[in-house]
Amino acid sequence: MTDAAVMGIAVIVVFAAFAPGLARRLPPATATRLLAPASVFVAASGIFILAVVAFTWVGQYPEIAQRGAWSTAVLRTNSPPAAAAAICGVLVLLAAISASLTLIRRARALVSVRRACRGLTATGDVVVVDDPRPEAFTMPRPIGRVVVTTGLLDALRPDERRALFAHELSHLAHHHAWWRLIADLAAAVNPLLRPTSRSVATAVERWADEDAARAVRDRRLVAHTLARVALRQTAAARSAPQLAATGGDIATRVLALLAPAPRRRPIPLAALIALVVSTALPAAAVQHSGENLFEHAASHSSNRTV
Repeated sequence: MTDAAVMGIAVIVVFAAFAPGLARRLPPATATRLLAPASVFVAASGIFILAVVAFTWVGQYPEIAQRGAWSTAVLRTNSPPAAAAAICGVLVLLAAISASLTLIRRARALVSVRRACRGLTATGDVVVVDDPRPEAFTMPRPIGRVVVTTGLLDALRPDERRALFAHELSHLAHHHAWWRLIADLAAAVNPLLRPTSRSVATAVERWADEDAARAVRDRRLVAHTLARVALRQTAAARSAPQLAATGGDIATRVLALLAPAPRRRPIPLAALIALVVSTALPAAAVQHSGENLFEHAASHSSNRTV
């Protein structure tokens, strides 16, 4: 079991190191749809491995062993070191706390924005707020509104406004907030996946950029609008809200818009899928080893010692 657990952690480290780079080589929509659920799968595999190892320690308590009808002596002899198993248990607990706190913070932020926009008149999916600060962001469904301030609209030309609205409406149409939440929860469970979460954040913004470029049929216009909004927000000394028009890596997004539209790349796609699948193999090995360990201990239950 110990070897399989170590192998599983090693594969997760490899995924965390290489997955963001592979995702940058893919079209942003493909990268988002693959990388976000992949990060959840990898995080879940890691937690499963830690939980199985931790339970070999928990299972040695007399009360637990009595209910499971296995020998604590045999279990103790064949289990990973107690210190390592205890550390695994602590990590599982910390991961659960971290994920819960992340969910609570996102829920509070969403409620706060909803209260702030309550009573405002919407034109379709767009809510215009009379505020001099240059901001634009999307409230995810079921609220489903694009919020933009008069301070930003007044700073943009009509064609730039069309690019801005096309970008934000793409966030709304493709549920980008939920893709980001999935990746952020995975990173909350496993801090090694924070670069992956940042890659998803950039990918959803790139996805919206590409949609905007197709809508206005001018990639340079979208790049110019993005840079202009970013400069406005920097001058106002305010950080952009989550999923705002200037989210993600601004330099990467502008350079991508000044280049031709992204193409399908099967090799990075296959490599990323292979990385994801490879994380399942050690988890399956740990599960098999754990089952054999407890079955062996149960077969010696008649000679159980505490």
